[in-house]
Amino acid sequence: MYPVHFIVDRPKSFSRLQLLVRVIAFMALGVVGVSFGMVFLFAYLALPVFATSRLAASATPEDYAETDGPRVLTVLRWFAAICAWAGLVAESLPGRKPDESVRLEVDRLTATSASNAPWRVLTGLPSALVLALLGWIGVFVWLWAALSILVAQRVGPRAFRYLVGLQRWSIRLLVYQACLVEEYPPFSFEDASSPTTLPRASVV
Repeated sequence: MYPVHFIVDRPKSFSRLQLLVRVIAFMALGVVGVSFGMVFLFAYLALPVFATSRLAASATPEDYAETDGPRVLTVLRWFAAICAWAGLVAESLPGRKPDESVRLEVDRLTATSASNAPWRVLTGLPSALVLALLGWIGVFVWLWAALSILVAQRVGPRAFRYLVGLQRWSIRLLVYQACLVEEYPPFSFEDASSPTTLPRASVV
């Protein structure tokens, strides 16, 4: 089982008002030229840089995992909660704590050395490229889910699983980029499955 777990409960219903708020938020971000993809790319590149700097300043990789690991995870939890709302996985934005909508847990924090951390920009590319392809499919899944909310105020189970899978994949990759786990993220949408299992694109 992969040590990074992203868990979210499927809402019983989605409101049309929250969908409208999402669309307005996307339009506002588009005006200033910002997208969630750009934010993810920034995190993908910045996290190994941060990890390298902090690992170089730490006596041992374990010190980085114990001192900086919880703080990095807190930031990633908030990022995951916001993305879950934008991605039609959670019905509302979290209030005081990110785990009000999603749960991100790591079984064990195991950091690498400072000399190995920068290489994660390259080693993470295969996972990032596959995720980008699945993300393009995810755009159509999101539109289908949004249409379902407009009509029936719900998201179908398969569409929901696909959107959750995208979130899970992206968060696993960012935790890996932050050098908080040694294991390479599995090419899977599932929380406990074979690392070679790819998701099916069906969204009915």
